[in-house]
Amino acid sequence: MSDIDEVSRDLAEPEDPNATEIVPLGTADTQVLPAAAEDAMPEHAVAAAADHEDGGETAAGVVGEAEDADDAVGFELPPAMSQMHFVDVVMVLPSTHPVVVLQEADFPYRELRIPVGGPEGIAIGYAGRQLPTPRPLTHELMTRLLESFGLTLDVVRITGMRGGMFTAEMTLSGPTGQRVLDCRPSDGIALALRQPIPVPIMADPDVLDRAGGAAAGQN
Repeated sequence: MSDIDEVSRDLAEPEDPNATEIVPLGTADTQVLPAAAEDAMPEHAVAAAADHEDGGETAAGVVGEAEDADDAVGFELPPAMSQMHFVDVVMVLPSTHPVVVLQEADFPYRELRIPVGGPEGIAIGYAGRQLPTPRPLTHELMTRLLESFGLTLDVVRITGMRGGMFTAEMTLSGPTGQRVLDCRPSDGIALALRQPIPVPIMADPDVLDRAGGAAAGQN
């Protein structure tokens, strides 16, 4: 037989159906192995391939279970504080102590009345009316100190009640960061009213529920 006949016979013969096709790496995302080659794979290799194919669904299921677990914790954010407006400093007879009157900025516009000492009432009255004084009062001096050291009063919060006394705190910002300091409500209010830029005065909803009342002149 000649060489030409030999080449013609090779070309005419069909390919072996059990032959394994060599696919270059990176040409496809998934390579299909012939049935014979898959049967020859160890059981652990077949399981690993199946896990690889289902990896997306498995990861999604794990994320979903984690989110459900977070929801089951039942964490709730604390209620937002109510912003208050300064109304006035009044005397309610027969008491000899002045009372600072704050009113809720939003509905239902409850009033919060905080008894203070005589000097504190005078200082808040001057600050609320922006009246000049012959010499700087204590809260005027504190305001100048804050300005000199680059500190800013951000907010005053009335946080609670202990017996018949109100508790409060103030938040200050400066070059070294932010600080929260405990204070008397009278000091916090007087400082807030002395600032050149209005400083919000906030009250905890629980305080308003316990001590807040209907605003004067409202039904």
